[in-house]
Amino acid sequence: MTLAKARACIVVGVWALGAVTLMPVLHGRAEPVGAPAFPPGAAMLRLDPPVGPSSRRDDVPRSPVVYPAPSLPLTFDHGRHARRGIGCDVCHGEAARSVSSKDNLLPGEQACRACHAIDRTQAAKVVAPGQPPARCDACHPTPSAAGGASMPGTWALEIPRVIVPSPALKFNHKLHIDRGASCVLCHADVPNVALATTADLPRMGLCLGCHDGRQATARCAACHPTLADGRLRTSFPSGLLIPSGSLRGFDAHTPSFRTQHKAAAQDARYCSTCHKQSECTECHAAGVIRPVDFHPVDYATLHAVDARRNIPNCSSCHRNQTFCLGCHQRLGVAPDPEGGQAGRQPNNPFGTGTGVKRFHPPGWVRDEAGVVLTTPSPASHGIQARRNLRVCVSCHREESCLTCHSADPMRSMGVNPHPPGFGSSAPCKAMASRNARACLKCHQAGSSALSCD
Repeated sequence: MTLAKARACIVVGVWALGAVTLMPVLHGRAEPVGAPAFPPGAAMLRLDPPVGPSSRRDDVPRSPVVYPAPSLPLTFDHGRHARRGIGCDVCHGEAARSVSSKDNLLPGEQACRACHAIDRTQAAKVVAPGQPPARCDACHPTPSAAGGASMPGTWALEIPRVIVPSPALKFNHKLHIDRGASCVLCHADVPNVALATTADLPRMGLCLGCHDGRQATARCAACHPTLADGRLRTSFPSGLLIPSGSLRGFDAHTPSFRTQHKAAAQDARYCSTCHKQSECTECHAAGVIRPVDFHPVDYATLHAVDARRNIPNCSSCHRNQTFCLGCHQRLGVAPDPEGGQAGRQPNNPFGTGTGVKRFHPPGWVRDEAGVVLTTPSPASHGIQARRNLRVCVSCHREESCLTCHSADPMRSMGVNPHPPGFGSSAPCKAMASRNARACLKCHQAGSSALSCD
C-alpha cells in the first residue's frame, strides 16, 4: 500500500489505539442528493465559522458541549502508522458499518495484535530490534509497567481506562462512506499528528460545504439531537448549546442578547428552532411583562441613566404616563400634584413640592428672578425635549407643556415651541398630514396656523 493511499484512507475519526473515538458530526437518514434546499430564513445552528480544508486543525477549540473532553491516557502516533502504509480500515474497520455516533470505533487489542506481539503474561516483553513494541507501556503508560515486570494478570487492572463521551451529535459513517466520502475529507490532518484529539474533528463550516440543501440536507435535525416537539436539544450533561454568532453575525447569545435580540428576532422561524413561542410571550405579552430578574438589583436607583439613553426602551414594557409618572409622584419627584389629584402636593422632604431639591439647572424654564425665558439657551428645556421627549414625560404630563405652549390665551402664556417659519415649512405639512389631531392640542379649530401656509 502506497503512502498516498494510506493517507487517503485514514479513518473518519481515526483515533489511535485507545485515542478519541470517531465522534462524528452528522447522523440519521439524510435526504437524497439533490433534495430541495431548506426554505429561506430557516435556522441552522453553527458554533464555529467555516474553515477550509487546510485549516481543520487549529488553535480554536471545538465546542466542549458538542465534543465533551475525553480522557486519553495513551501513547500513540498516527503519523508514524500512516507513514508505514497502515490504512484507517486496519484499525477502524467498524467505521464502514457504523450508523450511530454512540458506536465504539476504538480498535481493540485484537486489532493491535496484528502487528504487535502482545503477551498479557509479559507486561515488559522485549522484542527483536526493528519489530513493533509489545510492552504494555508502549501504549499504556502505568506505574507498574514502567517499573518493569508485573504480576501476570494484574497489570491490566492498573492501566487507566480510556474514556470517550458520546458527542452531542448524530452521525452515520456508513451512509457517508457508501456515498464516496473519504476519511480525509473530514479528518484531513490526522495522518500528520500523533495522538488525535477533539481538535481533529470536523467543524460545522466543513459540514455545511456539502449540507447546503442541494447536495445534502440542510436540516438542523439531521445532525443535532432534537426534543419530542422537534426543537433542537440545547441542554446536555456537558453544558448548554448556544449560538456563538458565527452563523448570522448577530445571533451570539451573550449576556446583552437578552435586551438586544431584536435583529435576530425578525426571523421568528429561526428562533423557533430552539425556543418555544411561550418564551417570547413571557416577556413580550401585551408589551408590559418582563421577568422579575430582568433588571439588576436596586435598579430603581440606577435606572435614570438608562432612561435618558432609552436603552432598553422603557416604553416597550412600561407605560410612561402611568407606571413611570405614578412612581415618581408617589416618591415626590414629580412637579405635578401627588397622584395626579388636584390640590395635593407631595409631602416628601426630598421632593419638589418642598423646594428642598431641584431636578433642573438654572435657566431650564425661568431665570433666577423667576421670569420665563423666551430666548432658549443651551441649558433650556426645549433643547433636551427635542433630543428625547420620553425623558420629559416620565415626570410631566401633557398639561405641563400646555401651561406655556398653547395658542389658547385663556390657558397659557402662548410661548411658541416651533422655530421661525415653521408654519410654512415641509415638517409642518408632514406632521399635519400624519396626525392633525396633535395640532389641535394647542391650536383652535379653524385657526390659520393649521393650514401650514
